[in-house]
Amino acid sequence: MTVRLQSASEKILERKEEIAHFITVEQNKKFPDQLESLSNELLPMRIELVKVYAKALALEDVESEQKIKEWGIETGEECARIGTTLDAMLSEVPHYRNFIGEVLKEYAIEQGMGIEELYEMISKLDYIMNLVVYYFSVPYVDYQTNLLEQSRKEILELSAPVVPIMDGVAVLPLIGTIDTYRAKLIMEESLHQSVNLNLNYFVIDLSGVPIVDTFVIQQLFQIIEALKLVGVEARISGIKPEIALSVVKLETNFGQANTYSTLKRALADLVNMS
Repeated sequence: MTVRLQSASEKILERKEEIAHFITVEQNKKFPDQLESLSNELLPMRIELVKVYAKALALEDVESEQKIKEWGIETGEECARIGTTLDAMLSEVPHYRNFIGEVLKEYAIEQGMGIEELYEMISKLDYIMNLVVYYFSVPYVDYQTNLLEQSRKEILELSAPVVPIMDGVAVLPLIGTIDTYRAKLIMEESLHQSVNLNLNYFVIDLSGVPIVDTFVIQQLFQIIEALKLVGVEARISGIKPEIALSVVKLETNFGQANTYSTLKRALADLVNMS
């Protein structure tokens, strides 16, 4: 069987360009907006994948899995990088199965092989295809996940902008909801910028925060205490009546920080001090 698998592998390799071209045409019909413009980049990858299928067919399982893994790490990430979708890429699998299956069937007829031998070859092809799907998908998803996390981090960093107003004074205008991750980021950014800008006063404006609950107040208290440790006095503006009521109910020293109903009043107070 090993000799026949090697010969079948060679038959597939002889038609690698034909198979890759056929898949490119079919995929461009199915995903014209997404894949047609990427044809020049994807065609060589498809030719390489046909080669991977063909060579893996003639190798022992352990060796073929290692080769597929190496291919998947490189190609999965590259396909994600150039902007394909996982749905489009995985939709190619049946094309490879059908086309390569036909090559194996033609070879089996040519060699006078029995049903059992053909079944063994098709079963190995299915095994290889399962490995291809797995080792392609993992790095693809990892790349997309890392990209999304990086984008989320960049968006959150923009959501905590420290704005220098005058020497020794900066404002952090907060907009939107504050969750655990964002609270941690605000803490880090407040401390970093306070030291970096050599601040004396740091105004945290809550005017754009729709909900200031117990969690948010506790986080603000921690930020105030942390800033105090680096020699910066925190002041809170945008205090609405409902925020004031929530603060009073908590047993914290949050009330020791200077608070203002508006940012304008907080800045006016600082100007008068200078």
